[in-house]
Amino acid sequence: MTIATGQPELLGEILQDALGWEPLVEHAISPPLERQWGIAPGSAGARASVYRSAGTSRGMVRVVAGAERPRTRAMATRWAGVEMIVTRELDELHARLSRYPAFHSFLPPSTWDWTEYGSNVHRAFIGSVPGGTHLAFTMGLTRPVGREFPTAAAQVGHVFDVPLVTTRFPECKRFYCETLGMVPFLQSEFRDHLWHRLWKLPPDSPARLDIYKGNAPGTGLGGIELQGYEPFIVDPEPAQVDRFDGGACLLTYTSDDIEAACAAVAADPAARLLSRPEALDFAPYDGARMFAFQGPAGERVELVERAWSPVAPAP
Repeated sequence: MTIATGQPELLGEILQDALGWEPLVEHAISPPLERQWGIAPGSAGARASVYRSAGTSRGMVRVVAGAERPRTRAMATRWAGVEMIVTRELDELHARLSRYPAFHSFLPPSTWDWTEYGSNVHRAFIGSVPGGTHLAFTMGLTRPVGREFPTAAAQVGHVFDVPLVTTRFPECKRFYCETLGMVPFLQSEFRDHLWHRLWKLPPDSPARLDIYKGNAPGTGLGGIELQGYEPFIVDPEPAQVDRFDGGACLLTYTSDDIEAACAAVAADPAARLLSRPEALDFAPYDGARMFAFQGPAGERVELVERAWSPVAPAP
């Protein structure tokens, strides 16, 4: 996930010093890349930095310059943040992050039971960081039935889930499941839930939460958590065609057949194609082709034909 912020150095410091992540690569935001993303020249700064949990090849965060995300309602539309797996000492991690003035915790470590929806019991907390985006940290306490829960070697592992907030739930579900071929492995709908109290949603307001999975290895990678709400709950901020959102702004996925994926997106009237497959000869793309589009909620996605960096072999 790419996160835009007016304080990119500070966000990089939090990722490295508080989470223990490592820098993978720093790259120029060149005119060809801006054209592929469909953004105005200079609007994301001159350079981007990619960070990862040590040794991983997926679930990274890229930081670019940009505006802060205004949050005037309970839910920020389009990409709302990222969820990272925590393997141990979740409460200690919360205490460590809370020492940063730029980290604002609004859900302290709490235990959640999603077993009635086919998931598991986990402990989690959520806070906001520069860019106005949400970071959620989740540690599994039990195993879900019939699928894996993410695992990692580090205390704070990879991004395994990204929330997409929309008031157009059926259209977004159709796009990701039918046009892009993702598979739902959690589907839920409720009107009165701990979720309502967490986000201060009006009592008895309908909420939907599904998780869709691509073909990344295992079931603990690559999830899109589609959240659907009534329009009065969600920020009305419209997507801009030539600017990134503040905060979480661009999701990067790989595709085994990038030409077919581009053709499917181009044929879907609910999406807006921003570019067509083109090879980029600099890191982290290193000659891979990519293209970008906006989905039904105005969310921005780039598809790349291969992962950015292989996992280094064990010594």
